[in-house]
Amino acid sequence: MHTLTLNSLFAILIARRWIILGSALAAVIVAIAAVSLKPRLYQATTDLIVDSRGWDPISGQAQPSRLNAAYLTTQADIIRSRNVANRVIDNLDLLKGPTLANAVTLSGDEEVDRRRVLGFLAQGMEVIPKRDSSVLGITFRALDPQLAATLADGFAEAYIYTNLELRTEPARQTTEWYNKQLAQLRAELIERQNALSTYQEQHNILATSDRLDLESAKLAELSSLLLAVQNERLTSKSRSDQIANTKRGQLETRTLDNPQVQKLATDLAQAQARLKDLATQVGENHPQYRQARSEVDALRQQMNRMQELISGSLQSSVELSQAQEKQLSAELATQKELVLQLSRNRNELALLKQEVDNAQAAYDAALARTAQTRLESQIAATDIAVLNKAMAPSRPATPSLRTALFLAVLAGLFIGTGLALCLEWLDQRIRHQSDLERGLGLIVLASIPHLASPKALTSKEARR
Repeated sequence: MHTLTLNSLFAILIARRWIILGSALAAVIVAIAAVSLKPRLYQATTDLIVDSRGWDPISGQAQPSRLNAAYLTTQADIIRSRNVANRVIDNLDLLKGPTLANAVTLSGDEEVDRRRVLGFLAQGMEVIPKRDSSVLGITFRALDPQLAATLADGFAEAYIYTNLELRTEPARQTTEWYNKQLAQLRAELIERQNALSTYQEQHNILATSDRLDLESAKLAELSSLLLAVQNERLTSKSRSDQIANTKRGQLETRTLDNPQVQKLATDLAQAQARLKDLATQVGENHPQYRQARSEVDALRQQMNRMQELISGSLQSSVELSQAQEKQLSAELATQKELVLQLSRNRNELALLKQEVDNAQAAYDAALARTAQTRLESQIAATDIAVLNKAMAPSRPATPSLRTALFLAVLAGLFIGTGLALCLEWLDQRIRHQSDLERGLGLIVLASIPHLASPKALTSKEARR
């Protein structure tokens, strides 16, 4: 075959035009016949709008926007789910009612019929998300236009209910869990409160009393008394020791803070001085000297008796102070133990109160959350709404005669072109002068053009 050029191709197509046109015509006839024999399907669409700026009915606050491709794709998958299809079957009573009388053959076996209806619904339903929009279109195709509209609306209603159920079911399960936890927390709170009350009763602790502060003040007072008694005992002991260690007749009056002792000491000193003077003046045998000596001896005896009396009084004071100190020490030790015990009781009481407060806080939080989840599980609001309900179409969606004719013409032209090229391969001819030059290797000097029949020529063309 000679080399195929663009001019040669056009020449071949023009020469074989009747084959190409015949193929196209045959394809059109086949398409018309196919469209006439193919059953007509009617398409109905229900439009749903997904509100992404909804308000939380519990808190009254705006919810965050959830509109994105993934969210709409998820909603489309929910619509295609078996759960929604089963709900459509149950809501429209498709297994027993006459809705699918002419669409699906039912056998009477509920399980078998449900599988057949599920297959029919999956085959006819289609979800079409609108581009750059929050609208979802649920489309259903069926032989009956009214059935298509009914099933499209049925899918929309079942999807809305399923969407609401998917939102409320987790809240319902959470409510059941919180109810169980709430009973446990309530029992724990009562146990903590009973433990606190029992502890207060056992230790005689009033809610408004502050016994620890009173007992602490009493402890401080006992400590002060004990310190005073100890100081008094040490003072009396010191004075008693000083008196006991003083030689008879050499008592230092500065150690005895007693007016009578000081007066006796002064009188004794004066008598001793006068006795000394008389000893130098009159001698020891003189009556005045003897009288003065007698006065000195009498004063010294009085001083000794007073010393013994004061020493005994101081000793008694020391013994009394020791007894008081012993008693106060015992009371102080008892008071210390009482204060320590009260401090331990208060610490334990504070711990028990803290446990009660924590249990109360946990119970209150669980109670509030339970009330919220209970409301969420009972709410009947969803962010899906029907924008446009399906209408029974008046014209079938498929098959489309226009589309079929267009495709048939394209297919016929393609087949005719292929057939023309095949015939040209089998019966090669020179269609253009370039084919002759290329085949013979010679230059064409002149050519006789193709003239139309004389009848087709006009007078002007004939004269030319």
